[in-house]
Amino acid sequence: MIEIVSAPEHVAAFRVTGTVTADDYDKVIPTIEEKLSGYEDIAVLTDLTGFEDMTADALKRDLQYGLSKLGEFHRFKRAAVISDKQWIKAAMDMTGTLFPQIEARVFPEEEKAQAMDWVSNVH
Repeated sequence: MIEIVSAPEHVAAFRVTGTVTADDYDKVIPTIEEKLSGYEDIAVLTDLTGFEDMTADALKRDLQYGLSKLGEFHRFKRAAVISDKQWIKAAMDMTGTLFPQIEARVFPEEEKAQAMDWVSNVH
């Protein structure tokens, strides 16, 4: 499940728990698109501390949306992920290498407030 989290207007923030399905992206994509329509530069925060799994259809939807945004990645200034899982930290490192225009950081669960402060400071 993906829940929209309260955040500054230019930040798309989500809490992911359990298994993510393609239907969950019906919440995420419109939220990101709304931020992009209102702000030149946005940031994204994703709390993955309760994340367990992702269906194949969810992964497909995620990849399709990401590919559709390739020309706009310069508008995503910061990405913060909250997680203590090593594989997520490794994936974020790889993302930073592939998309150097996005400043990305992983924060441990006990630093949720710091993650929101950091990701919000994009201007």
